[in-house]
Amino acid sequence: MSKAKIFSINQPWAITLVYMFVGINWIFFSDILISNVFSDDIQEMSRFQMIKGSLYVLLTGFLLYYLIKSLYDQVNGRNQELELLFTNPNLGIFKVDEEGYFTHVSPNIINVMGYTDTEIIGKKLIDFTPEDFINEDLSRLEKILQSDVDKAFIINKHLQNKKGELVIIEMHGIILKDKTGDTKGFITAFQNITKQELFLHSLEGKNKQLQDLASDQSHLVRAPLARILGIIELLQHIEIDPAEKIELINHLKTSGEELDEALKDISKKMSSRLTK
Repeated sequence: MSKAKIFSINQPWAITLVYMFVGINWIFFSDILISNVFSDDIQEMSRFQMIKGSLYVLLTGFLLYYLIKSLYDQVNGRNQELELLFTNPNLGIFKVDEEGYFTHVSPNIINVMGYTDTEIIGKKLIDFTPEDFINEDLSRLEKILQSDVDKAFIINKHLQNKKGELVIIEMHGIILKDKTGDTKGFITAFQNITKQELFLHSLEGKNKQLQDLASDQSHLVRAPLARILGIIELLQHIEIDPAEKIELINHLKTSGEELDEALKDISKKMSSRLTK
């Protein structure tokens, strides 16, 4: 642990230690000064004691103000970060116990699920899981609840909102355990990533369609292309008479037209599938 962190003023004992250090040093050194300067004048010593006490109150007051204000600024900064988390429509927090029941949900869950936090608390996480993902999610939850106390996890979770639509969230959570080491559930921050996941799924689907199309249509390109390459090879390396050369050139033109038609056909099919 770094020295900066050890003596950070956000530690209550650090504030107390600073206050005690300043107070003890003030009393000790100011009394030595008084005894040396006003040892024979009781009236002046009494007056200086009053001034010393007033200065001590002012000094410690400013010191406490600085320490408390610094601590308040840190807390206020954290509150602003938490406020952003709780008000962002795609972000939130929920807490689940060891049996899978919601014990806490941030109010902005309504923006993601369509349910209010009070409608969700007391119900199981699995109650909001689409049927197709129940077995997968049960297995994931079991693994999470059996993981180590200091081990964080990041998983994607499929949910079903109030309209019956699929919602995908990314969960960043930690396991909660009591002093005896027994699992008490987990708490997680989540982000709604439905649009991103559906977009990626759509891209993967279109990529698969393009691969299938390329495989199905490749023979339409290979046949005329092979004839074109063969004719070019003949024209370059074999002596042929003018009549045969004209015939080969006509075949070359025909093969080129076939290749052009094949490419146009593939282009139309690609456009048709990508717009579906």
